[in-house]
Amino acid sequence: MTEDSHIPLPSDRLEYIAQECPDIMKVDFKNLFPGRDIMNGTLTLVTISQRTDNDMSMWNTDVDEEREALLAAFIQGAKEICEALESGGYWADFIDPSCGKPFLGPHTNATLFETDEAYRKLGFEIEDLGCCKVIRHHLWGTKCYVGCLFTNAPLSHPIIEVMTDS
Repeated sequence: MTEDSHIPLPSDRLEYIAQECPDIMKVDFKNLFPGRDIMNGTLTLVTISQRTDNDMSMWNTDVDEEREALLAAFIQGAKEICEALESGGYWADFIDPSCGKPFLGPHTNATLFETDEAYRKLGFEIEDLGCCKVIRHHLWGTKCYVGCLFTNAPLSHPIIEVMTDS
């Protein structure tokens, strides 16, 4: 097999990283989920990174179209993950990257955009380009689209383990 015929593995285009949220970071997310006590008990964060074809630090029609397609894919996948966790008795929600607000929960004025400084604590870099900020993935640089899911399911939950083992 030549290098030109390399068939990408899912891990070449998609990365799930689950981590238990440290108590000190729970404060950063408390206002995102009004009515939910995330300060006590388990809070697991799952970052879902999709590798992009376009450099997300630039803006043009190709970038815009790719972002829209990746947004739709992220929302569909995150809804399915949340439904699976909820069917097992856990709470789960995710941040809509287009508006920075929880997708399933009640309205809040709090936001978490992909360029929020909290993402630094989750292993990403945030670059200030002067005109805007962009998130940088540890492997893919600015060729990435990142979403975040929250749940009270533990890291040892089979759904979380299956996602992060692939």
